[in-house]
Amino acid sequence: MISESLRQDSKWTPYFNVLPQHLDSLVFWSPSELAELQASTVIHKIGKSKAEDMFSQYVAPLGLNCSTDMCHQVASIIMAYAFDIPEKTSTVGGNTGEEEGEEELGSEDEEEKSLISMIPLADMLNADADRNNARLCCDNEELEMRTIKPITKGEEILNDYGQLPRSDLLRRYGYVTQNYAVYDVAEISTKMILAAFRNVQVEHLEELSQDDLEKRVELAEREGVFEDSYDIAHPGPDGPSIPDELLALLYLLLVDEETLQSISSSQSSLPSRSKLATQLVGQILVILLTAREKEYGTTLEADESLGSVENLPTRTKMAIAVRSGEKRVLRKAVQEAESFEGSNNRMRLPKVSKNASAIQNGKRRAGDTATRTKKGRFR
Repeated sequence: MISESLRQDSKWTPYFNVLPQHLDSLVFWSPSELAELQASTVIHKIGKSKAEDMFSQYVAPLGLNCSTDMCHQVASIIMAYAFDIPEKTSTVGGNTGEEEGEEELGSEDEEEKSLISMIPLADMLNADADRNNARLCCDNEELEMRTIKPITKGEEILNDYGQLPRSDLLRRYGYVTQNYAVYDVAEISTKMILAAFRNVQVEHLEELSQDDLEKRVELAEREGVFEDSYDIAHPGPDGPSIPDELLALLYLLLVDEETLQSISSSQSSLPSRSKLATQLVGQILVILLTAREKEYGTTLEADESLGSVENLPTRTKMAIAVRSGEKRVLRKAVQEAESFEGSNNRMRLPKVSKNASAIQNGKRRAGDTATRTKKGRFR
């Protein structure tokens, strides 16, 4: 694309002329503009320096006489406008009634290799995760943008980027829209969670030794529930706000030694979500989620007031939308955690204090132990 754009006689010039000259993708934001995103983890996903290293390694040796800014411009256009074209089409995953050998692009077949391709005209469509009515389809020889539902006269034709949080919408495409607010997520890092147990940042919680902490982390890895961070989302038809994997990690960090040994030695599966969601797990989650929200520089209420101010710079408005959306997610998650009612009878209960009196040590009930299975994360 760089090579062709530098040629005066390129047949692609008309196409390049309709591509945007100004982008608001996060790679183009100044440090002060990025600071408006506050504690959003999207800042760590921009990868600007990594991209520039790649430019130096692969683009500079080609002698195209292009600047780093131009490389960022073209790379960002590709990220925002390109399609993944499968090298070999398959009828597995992504077909919705096309003829044999054809499929919608964006198939979820993980083993399928694809080529990143710019497709003029097809990339002119806006996108909407709920109202999309068109798909790009491939039959190995031709690409065709097809409608997937009736479209009335005057109705906009919309593609689909997927159910992206607004932070990713801004990072990849350079804009935000309220239509994607329902897909917002807030991340909580495992590093923050483990630090709370290692340094007793959670009030009244008994400290775990480094060896004990490592033992529980290894068990979480074995059970497939250990991740670098966990996405907190809006509750909905696809699931609750707090993921099972996060509940399982906290359960393993809080469970008593006897139960931990039972899970570890017998290869038992972890209990069902209702038993993972104990009162104590909920209480710890409230503390952690509240601390996560405090990492942002302003409150949700302050953001809501700022959002109504006129004449704010466009990028500031978009940053406010992203960070306030993440705070709303955290608030919903706190409400969910406060509703946990599972028994604490297998927990390492905090030391007795007036602030811990609400934690009840329930009686052991028949059938409350984890079901023994050869494999499997949750019963």
